[in-house]
Amino acid sequence: MELRHLRYFAAVGRSLNFTRAAEILHVSQPPLSRQIQEFEEEVGAALFDRTGNKTKLTEAGAYLLVESERLLEAVDVACRTAKAIAMKTRALRVGCVSSFFNTRLPPFLGELSRSKPDLRLDMLVMPTEAQVHALMSGALEVGFVRSWASEATLVFEPIAEELFALVFPATLQLSGGVAERIAALETYPYIGVARSAAEGLAETIAKVCADYGLKPNPAYECNDSLSIMGLVASGLGWSILPDFAFQAAMTEKVGAVRLEQSLVLGLCYRKTVLTDQAKEFIAEAKSYFLGANRESAASPDR
Repeated sequence: MELRHLRYFAAVGRSLNFTRAAEILHVSQPPLSRQIQEFEEEVGAALFDRTGNKTKLTEAGAYLLVESERLLEAVDVACRTAKAIAMKTRALRVGCVSSFFNTRLPPFLGELSRSKPDLRLDMLVMPTEAQVHALMSGALEVGFVRSWASEATLVFEPIAEELFALVFPATLQLSGGVAERIAALETYPYIGVARSAAEGLAETIAKVCADYGLKPNPAYECNDSLSIMGLVASGLGWSILPDFAFQAAMTEKVGAVRLEQSLVLGLCYRKTVLTDQAKEFIAEAKSYFLGANRESAASPDR
């Protein structure tokens, strides 16, 4: 499988029109059709339904389109980061897990832009494991990661705690306590976090499931909590996720009840000498998240 296969597939998947996709990609349609056919053969699944007058994504194709776009974005981010390193740009490279990025980080960045208007940031949304590697290699200078970021060369400073949430399609109209809702969900498909993308989160959620006597066999797996929320909202199953993910994707299509288990999110950076920019950023972040402006992550069950 080559990167161009993902680009071609994503172009067709977005437009659902081979002619339009070929124009966007600046290639002729017959070679594009052959590339998509080769890609389907390599994946081992039909990605498009070509019956009738309109091209449609199959269920497998719809799932792969989301993942392909994430992979392509990750490649683009990696290339921009490498270029920034080579150019020795003055922008501070900061990583963040997606759920925190979409809930707690924007207000802080707004405050930071007012107090430090000259501080330039290059923000990268990455899971904890990827941030650890990037911090150790120097591709990142500071990261917002979860507590399993444990390396001898890194510092981890807790700044926030989040509860887990049991999330399920609102159409199920579940009631009762946690035990009753979990019992009602056992016959429905479970949507899990892919270990290959976020091993620490997947293992922590597995422990939470074990606390309730659950050992679910995922009908679907996904590499991102917010994407799992989308699958739950579509009625495809239920899951257990960090509370920030629920807050970021809060929708009337999803019901939720918060659990007693929690995890810790914190700042992470190398123990070696930090740049002045990194020191300023870390000091501002600690002051904001640990000071008077820190907000509770809890909100009423739905």
